[in-house]
Amino acid sequence: MKIGLVIIIAIVCSSCCLDVITPVQMTHSAIIETFVRMHLYAQQRHSIPTSLDVLPKRTGYANRTTDGWNRPLLFETSADGILTLKSFGKDGKPGGKGEDADISTSYYAKHENGTLWIGDEMWIVEALTKVDSSQPGDTPNTHSPEEK
Repeated sequence: MKIGLVIIIAIVCSSCCLDVITPVQMTHSAIIETFVRMHLYAQQRHSIPTSLDVLPKRTGYANRTTDGWNRPLLFETSADGILTLKSFGKDGKPGGKGEDADISTSYYAKHENGTLWIGDEMWIVEALTKVDSSQPGDTPNTHSPEEK
């Protein structure tokens, strides 16, 4: 009886210390990892990926291209060379607040002179254009393709 009680107390105490990754955090992680894979693709092929399906797999990583609610990340490339990965949040609809808020990150793929920026050694650090999210701690970055 005492051993069973000790085991139950140990399980309860240890479960209090577990860190749970929320779907919002999982989405941010998937977006960052996907941009890293896009960078690797560009380094290997000297071009912008046309689809998330063509990205190289990384050993030891989840290689997710889905958000924290298991919906595919939305991938857009604008005419001016901005790559955007987006999730519409928990409800799957544009807009919203809290977990329903859109989560979006964008990077410049090209310099203003039209040369490819993605694939450069420091691209993932320098080319971030914006992070949109209602989550605390997310701050927009407003680099221009000219800044290096």
